[in-house]
Amino acid sequence: MVGSRETGNETYVLGIIEGLISLDDHSELYVYHAGEVAQYPSARVHPRRLLRGSPWTRLTVDLPVRSWNDRLDVMHTTYAAPVWSRCPVVLTVHDICYTSHPEWFSARDLSVLSATVPWSIRRAARVITVSDLCRTEIIERYRVPEEKVVRVYNAAGPAAQALSEAEARVDVAALGIDPSRPYVLAVGNLQPRKNLVRLIKAFADLTAQGIDADLVIVGPEHFRSDLVRQEAAGLDARVRMTGYLTHRQLAACYECATVFAFPSLFEGFGIPALEAMAHGTPVVCARAGALPEVCGDAALYFDPLDTESIAATLTRLLTDANLRAELSRAGHAREHRFTWRQAAQETLEVYRQAIGPHSLRLTAD
Repeated sequence: MVGSRETGNETYVLGIIEGLISLDDHSELYVYHAGEVAQYPSARVHPRRLLRGSPWTRLTVDLPVRSWNDRLDVMHTTYAAPVWSRCPVVLTVHDICYTSHPEWFSARDLSVLSATVPWSIRRAARVITVSDLCRTEIIERYRVPEEKVVRVYNAAGPAAQALSEAEARVDVAALGIDPSRPYVLAVGNLQPRKNLVRLIKAFADLTAQGIDADLVIVGPEHFRSDLVRQEAAGLDARVRMTGYLTHRQLAACYECATVFAFPSLFEGFGIPALEAMAHGTPVVCARAGALPEVCGDAALYFDPLDTESIAATLTRLLTDANLRAELSRAGHAREHRFTWRQAAQETLEVYRQAIGPHSLRLTAD
């Protein structure tokens, strides 16, 4: 995932590695890269490059052979387990919304997920997922023993990095966004699940009512991104789509935003909400998926299927400075409850459950 612009998946892998490095334990971590090998600030981390970028080669040959050659005690992968290995496998499955909403996925992605995830869940010694909601769905859908599936919360990603307002304004202006104007920020791949079409419709409604603000959408093109661009076509002066941004650029967008909007129809966790909270940006989001579980009382909620509800909630927040300040304070407190160190501690305990209590040699793919 690292370096592949996989957004939330990449943030998760980097966060767990960062958290494991921060722990004062004697485990060794082998990190396998499909592309360029990254460097890590710890002698306990051993980065390795896989032979090929193909996931099929990785799962059928590369990782199985590495499990023997590197004498691993446990192997940790996301969504897909290798076909065999010398050690137990821990599998992270962020969510299984492909089972309830196949229309959100391309035919290729749907066929791959439907074939690999159920098999991998059965194959794994333990399954990690990122919210209580997703844990319940996995257990019920695949009839998995409750003790096999463990909830480990994520934390904010690298875009939560602190920036001064002056630095952020310079970076935002370089993206062609006017930092002196109020804007609503949305972050997510341009795909149906992110519900950006309804967000744009709601934004058009509130601007027609005289609300003077812009809409900035950050995220790469994905399945059916054409629908998002079509909806925004008549609002070129008010809607800005940046594509994929670096962590620093995204941090600047959070820092300068007036409101962060998260209209997604389903999130297994919702890392961008915590990143916004880290910057003190008030959050308004869908009452859907695990977002209420993660955001708690530090956000305003709307019905993601109702553009009037989205528009009304955005209008309320954009026009009430006191409410924005209240949510900003609540967001800071909420975001601090989630850390990658805590996630790593809980993940390490899952590894021990999978293999038994002894010294560990770990792998992250």
